[in-house]
Amino acid sequence: MTDYTVGQQLWQMAQMAAVGWVMLLTAHEEQSLALCGRWRYGKKTVIDFLFCLLWGVLLWLVLLRVSGGLLRNYIVFGLLSGAIAYHLACRRWLNRPCLLLARGILFAWHWFCRFVMLPWHLLNRWCWQPCRKMIQNFFVARQETDAEEENITEKNENNFSS
Repeated sequence: MTDYTVGQQLWQMAQMAAVGWVMLLTAHEEQSLALCGRWRYGKKTVIDFLFCLLWGVLLWLVLLRVSGGLLRNYIVFGLLSGAIAYHLACRRWLNRPCLLLARGILFAWHWFCRFVMLPWHLLNRWCWQPCRKMIQNFFVARQETDAEEENITEKNENNFSS
């Protein structure tokens, strides 16, 4: 087991304070996205779960990297102090920028989805819809001719039986 100097401990504590600050900033941004997106409750729950899962994995990797696999009190204190510093000092100041960033993300996502879906829409409009209409017309015409043949057969049977 290696002994860390005070400078290394302070550096690790500062790193974890930055991680705590960034963690609450991303949580605030995720809340802003949910607010701007006007998502249903189920969608918000899934996004919250994925957000917590992602941050749990990232936090675990950061803890392994910073502390060398051992969880120390000063590292936890650094994480909590960064989170508290964000919540007390920066949450109100960054509320409007988080909302603007959320609107920008949603706007960019909307246009990205439109761009990605463009080939499908063009294929649907110029290929599938005309083919489907042609097949429907074929089946309608076939049903009409079958009905006419059935009428002719029925008339012939009526003529022969009388």
